[in-house]
Order: sequence, then structure tokens, then C-alpha cells
Amino acid sequence: MNWFCTYCDQGYAARLLCLYQSLKAQAEEFRLFVLCLDEATAAVVAAQRDPALVAVPLAELLEADPAYAAVRATRSRIEFYFTATPVIIRHCLKREPAAPLMTYLDADLYFFGPASAVLAEQGDASVGIVPHRFTRRSRNSRRHGTYNVAWVSFRRDVDGMACLEWWRERCLEWCFDRVEGSRFADQGYLDEFPGRFRNVRVLEHAGINAAPWNLEPAAFAVIEGQPWLHGQPVLFYHYQGIREVEPGWFDPGLRNYHTPLTPEVRDSLYLPYLRQLTEQQARLRHHGIEPVIGYPRLPPNYELKAVWERFRTTRPWTIYRRWRGKLVRCPEPST
Repeated sequence: MNWFCTYCDQGYAARLLCLYQSLKAQAEEFRLFVLCLDEATAAVVAAQRDPALVAVPLAELLEADPAYAAVRATRSRIEFYFTATPVIIRHCLKREPAAPLMTYLDADLYFFGPASAVLAEQGDASVGIVPHRFTRRSRNSRRHGTYNVAWVSFRRDVDGMACLEWWRERCLEWCFDRVEGSRFADQGYLDEFPGRFRNVRVLEHAGINAAPWNLEPAAFAVIEGQPWLHGQPVLFYHYQGIREVEPGWFDPGLRNYHTPLTPEVRDSLYLPYLRQLTEQQARLRHHGIEPVIGYPRLPPNYELKAVWERFRTTRPWTIYRRWRGKLVRCPEPST
């Protein structure tokens, strides 16, 4: 049995279902706990009627961890979500005493290979973390930390629990959507794990947490229908940054990392995922959930960079990007 947890609101519910379906496709026994940050998401999880997918209502977590509840008034919505990462891992370990290890997954992951292969890379380590592995093009993103929160795994032993408790305490103290020294949201703290705690393993396999910031199109290939990167099979891909900018037109989230959208990457890596995503979006309309169009997290200030980023979300710029082949066309299936 593989034990996972994540969090999700209705804006990410379609991605959550894609993650869930990708885990099921690997034919391995698992349980995925979902911290449901609104009632609509809880209804979506319940509608699957699958014991492998377990809803954890926000009210349950707030009651179980009063310290987490207390910081809610001091954080923005996204910052409150970020703060939840170590909190929900800890809560699920307490809730499921049979689980020897609990792994947090970002809801926008998609598995192309078995999760057991990732866990095998971690072996008997108490903590498993994944590096960003930034390319030369994406090196400006290094300020967000060496490691990515997409996959963080804790074993129920002395070292694992000590690391998890320390991370939770730090996030309760400070977890904001900005870079401040070495801190950034819940993520910057991961840089301290290897030096501060024993038995932490960095998962270096190129196919673990393949993502827009480490995707080298020249090193990408499809072998027997499966994506490979740097000569290793992609075990899971992190579809971070995908945004539907107009109905049926998607920004794949590559431009922030200066990663080119080649025809092979578009057709073999992004289009298959987007077809599943739009299929789930169409189904979610029956739950009253409409897809989010545009970019919900824009810079709030009026510095030149922020003004430029806002301009890049306007319709003229979208039309220009469509013309340049920077967007991916994938309309929802007709129902």
C-alpha cells in the first residue's frame, strides 16, 4: 500500500482527478487523502465512491491542529494553503497509524510510471525530497529553492518525525508567497533538510518530478509510448503553471522557465494530459465547478515587471502567442 496526501480547492479539482486516475492506471494499491479546502471539492471526492480517495474536510484539520487554525487570519488564501503542507502530512500519519510512510503530492502531478519505483529510490531513508534540477535557461528560478515541494515523503521514525515537526513549526511561524532571504512559502525550508536532519535522501532520478524548469526538449524522447528524459523514463511529470487563457486554449507554463514548446513536447507530453484535464473539467460542470480562465496569481504591485506580466495576460498578447504557436489548443469534449 502506498500512502499519499494532497490538498485541493475546486480550482484544482480537475487536476486532482487527473492525478488520481494516473495513480489508478499504475495498478498499485494506494490511498490518497485529500484536504478539501471547500465543500465543492469534498463533493467531487465523495462522488468517486472509491476507498482509495479519501476526503479530509478542512474543518477536521482545523479542529485537529489549532495552531494551524490560528494562523489563518494572518495569511492570504494561497499562503494558508502553502502552510497546510506539513500540517496535512502530520495529520494523516496520526489518522492512519498503519501507514509507515506518508508522501505529500502536489495535485498537478501525473504518474507515467509506478509510485513504487519512486519509493524504491528513497529506499529506507526517513525523508525523501526532489530537487528542481533547474536548466541553464531556468536558473533565475533558483531563488525559490533547491528542492521542490511536489513530492515530500516522511517515514514514521525518529528522524522522519523530527524533520516533519520542525518543518510544520517553521511554516506556522512564516509561510508567505514571497522570497525573503532563503525562505519562500513552504518550499525554501526544504533546503535545510539535508544539513539539519539525518537520513534525508535526495531523489536524483531524472524522471522523478520532471517539470517545466528541468525539461530539456533535446533530451526528451518517447519510447514505446512513454516519455523519457535524459535517458530515463518519466515516472511522474509536474504540470505546474498550466493555465487556460481562453476557452480551449492553454498556456503550458513553459515561458517562465524559457523552455521551448517543441512539437514533440506539445504532442507527446502536454496534449495527452490536457485531453484528460478538459474531460475532467467537462465532468465537473455537473458539480457546478467552472474552469478558471486566466492567471489568478499576478504580481500585486505596479513595478515595471508586474505591469509587463499583467499585459501578457491581455487578449492581444494571447492572440499573438496563439499565432506564434506558444499556446496549446485543446477544447473540452462535447457532452
